[in-house]
Amino acid sequence: MKTSAATVAKTLRDKSAIAREIALRELKILQKDLGLLEKILSGSRKAGDFSLFDVVHGAFEIFRTASVVLENEALLADLEKETARGAALEFLEKRGATLLTKPSGWHWISPRGEMRFLGKAAETEKAAEALRALLPGGRRAKSRPAETALPESPDISEPAGAA
Repeated sequence: MKTSAATVAKTLRDKSAIAREIALRELKILQKDLGLLEKILSGSRKAGDFSLFDVVHGAFEIFRTASVVLENEALLADLEKETARGAALEFLEKRGATLLTKPSGWHWISPRGEMRFLGKAAETEKAAEALRALLPGGRRAKSRPAETALPESPDISEPAGAA
C-alpha cells in the first residue's frame, strides 16, 4: 500500500489536534482537582468523596496525550525533512547529477563537458539548489502568443496624391 507524505502528515496533524484537545481538557479538570485537594489539605474543606486516584489518573492522561502530541510533532518535522531530501534527490537524479566517491560529493557534467561540484554527499538539498542555479532557463517567462500580422491593404478612400 502506497500513501503520500501529505496524507500521512494530515493524519498525524489530525491525531495531534485530538490529543491536544484531550490534554487541555484533562489539564483543566486536574487544576480543579488540585485546587480542591489544596483546600482539603489546608483544612478549609472536608474530604467527603474526594479521590486521590482521580488526581493521579488525570496526571497520567495528560502525560499520555501530551506525549502523543510531542511525538507527532517530531515525526512531522522528520517527515518534512525527509520529503524535502527525497524531492531534492529525485531532482538531482532526473537532471543527471551523480554522487561520486572521488571526488567526493554531488557532481553534474554540463552539456559542454564541464564537471561542476554541487555539494557534499550529505547536503542533498543544497546540491539541488546549486544545480537549479546552473541549469539554463530555470525560470522562463511565459511566451506571448505571436500576433497575427494582417497584410496592409492600401486605403482606397483617399486618393494617393491628396495629403
